[in-house]
Amino acid sequence: MKILDRLPFSEGPSEVVTPDGIAEVRPYQIIITVSVVAKEWMELPPGTPGFPAILDTGNNHNFALRREHAEGWARLRLPARGRIRVGGQDVPLVAARVWVHPNVSGSVSLSDGPPFRLESQEGIAIYPPAAPNPARLPILGLRALVRNRLRLTIDGRRRHVTLRTAGWF
Repeated sequence: MKILDRLPFSEGPSEVVTPDGIAEVRPYQIIITVSVVAKEWMELPPGTPGFPAILDTGNNHNFALRREHAEGWARLRLPARGRIRVGGQDVPLVAARVWVHPNVSGSVSLSDGPPFRLESQEGIAIYPPAAPNPARLPILGLRALVRNRLRLTIDGRRRHVTLRTAGWF
């Protein structure tokens, strides 16, 4: 199954609409749309908000976002279930599921297809308000792709990415 189909990314700076307004997108950042819910939800509840995140293979965790984004964008307040060290600081982990929304092939627009649920055994990281240099936008990391056995193809010539489940050809 294709989750992202030839999703374009830019060589130059751009912008993306967030629940708080406009956010800067740096060159070569791959912007996807995600939803985040508490881990007990096996299906994405109707009306769950979607918001932009960066697909970042340089991030070695599942998913990370600032507390303000978790509470304001995802409407998520969950107790910590563990911690990781990031830049010498403890960052809480919470039990949550991330859903990736599919795009219209070759476009940044969302398709009407169902979102894809990512499993994250370790949970997701939520940066506290006082964290130095927290993520400007939420980040989907490489661990989530690997642990969910997904295939990511980056076409540098055409500047787009495709994300699909294993076994889809």
